[in-house]
Amino acid sequence: ARGKSMSIIAKLTEKKDFSASESKIADYIIENKEEILHLTIRELAKTTYTGASTVMRVIKKIYDGSFSDFKVDLAYELQNMMSKGNNKILFQIKKQETAFSVMEKIASVEKDTIDRTKLLLNYQQIERITKLINKATIIYIFADGINEQIGHEFKYMMARIGKAVEIATDNFWVALNCLSESANPLAIYVNHREHNVQLLEKIRLNHKIAIPGIAVTGYINSTFETCCKEVITIPTGVSYSDLAPVIYTTAIRYVLNTLVGCVIASNHELSMDKLIDYTELSQTVK
Repeated sequence: ARGKSMSIIAKLTEKKDFSASESKIADYIIENKEEILHLTIRELAKTTYTGASTVMRVIKKIYDGSFSDFKVDLAYELQNMMSKGNNKILFQIKKQETAFSVMEKIASVEKDTIDRTKLLLNYQQIERITKLINKATIIYIFADGINEQIGHEFKYMMARIGKAVEIATDNFWVALNCLSESANPLAIYVNHREHNVQLLEKIRLNHKIAIPGIAVTGYINSTFETCCKEVITIPTGVSYSDLAPVIYTTAIRYVLNTLVGCVIASNHELSMDKLIDYTELSQTVK
């Protein structure tokens, strides 16, 4: 019988109430588990000669969450990092938790989130994005809410190594600044919400005026896939955790910190010189 403790692979193998096309997708996922981690919904649909809606029906039949979170848990399952039961209790604060147990749980959740995010990252993609960042004369971060604060952290770290980053607050002025012949802009979109209409509108506008984009998101749709050069998938935990903000902020920081590290590694001498300049400058400012 199909129960809550069944693994993703077990549910895909069972194919309960699957149509012929849905069974085809399930078989492909089972046979190409590791490849799936780096495919979008549309890419999976194209590979299986089906449609994106059919892919999503399969996911909904076996998993309570987004396609991004499905890939995270599938990756975790493949690495034997999940318990045989339902370990999602790890991501919940229970009644009458002690300070010690909360400390341990938060540490576990952050470590677990980084492990899950790392499984989703493709080093070849990170290398491509690093080249885009190095080529850019200005990087605009498009984010809202708590994601904007994480964008400010990224801006600070990049400023220390001489890379210009701005938090985009007005898309019109971003577009206007990018009309300069000397401008070589890059947009980074940070998102963990499923229906972020305003952000999607900005992505479409920037794509229209040829600003290349990188998405760091927990929700993939056609706008991200069509209008962004690269899409990095992160876990969000939104569908099942009261610690979801810890999960997605930890994931976003890990991705952006990784990009900063790669920029430093690829321009090490220049980055160190800029860091020395920054240190000297900061000492003169009281």
